Amino acid sequence: MSAADCNLDLFENPARVPDGFLYRENFLSETEERELIQKIQGVELSAFRYYQFTGKRRTVSFGWQYEFGRSAIATSPEMPEFLLPLRKRAGKFFGIDPAGLAQASIIEYSVGSPIGWHRDVPYFGVIVGISLGSACRMRFRKSQRASSKEAKRDENLSIDLQPRSIYFMNGASRGIWQHSIPPVKELRYAIMMRTLRSKTSG
Repeated sequence: MSAADCNLDLFENPARVPDGFLYRENFLSETEERELIQKIQGVELSAFRYYQFTGKRRTVSFGWQYEFGRSAIATSPEMPEFLLPLRKRAGKFFGIDPAGLAQASIIEYSVGSPIGWHRDVPYFGVIVGISLGSACRMRFRKSQRASSKEAKRDENLSIDLQPRSIYFMNGASRGIWQHSIPPVKELRYAIMMRTLRSKTSG
């Protein structure tokens, strides 16, 4: 079974989102969320680096990682044991072989931390995201902007990602649309899992 075969009745559409974006609230219980946050707080996180700049977010990658300025992704430490049941559950939920989710990142958004407009690097394919701790707004815009200064109304979409929710990005939401998160108002964690798109080199 592929993600395209998932029962769409399982997914909620509280807002207009790009094609290929699926969203479900309450993927985790409050107890599961607390336990994951406790585990994450025991992991060593480093400030996010974009070329010579350092961001407010802190992060760590497992399986594979990308460093800006490099021409390939490189291997990184294996996923910690506490992420493996979550990977299995997420893979089953979206009809993906859990082993295919070969890359994972943990991101800590301290108060005031944003993430700017971007598309995920092309070395990765499908994206699965799990939100912990607090809600945030995820915004979308077409990567090919309208020629006028003002974007067309249907080229700007957004959704509120609630704590304990899960989302899936593929197709147009992954390849045509950019996404961003404005500065968060409360501490938030995200667990991101990705498939590999192309042959890798370390």
